[in-house]
Amino acid sequence: MMTTLEAQKQRLLDELAEAHDQLSLIKAQPYPDFKILNYYTDMVRRNTQLVEMIDSHLFGEARDNSQVI
Repeated sequence: MMTTLEAQKQRLLDELAEAHDQLSLIKAQPYPDFKILNYYTDMVRRNTQLVEMIDSHLFGEARDNSQVI
């Protein structure tokens, strides 16, 4: 069973994969639309930070629980 944070992390990872695909397609165009390029670049940056925060919370929580034993 997946926790809420794990489900959120998976959704963010899926969005990151899609954003990377879109960035590749945009960069391959002879005249890329910089507004869209910036949008996907910002999305990648934001989602990466959120995934890192979720990981630190999940792994920090696991470490805290193991110390209780």
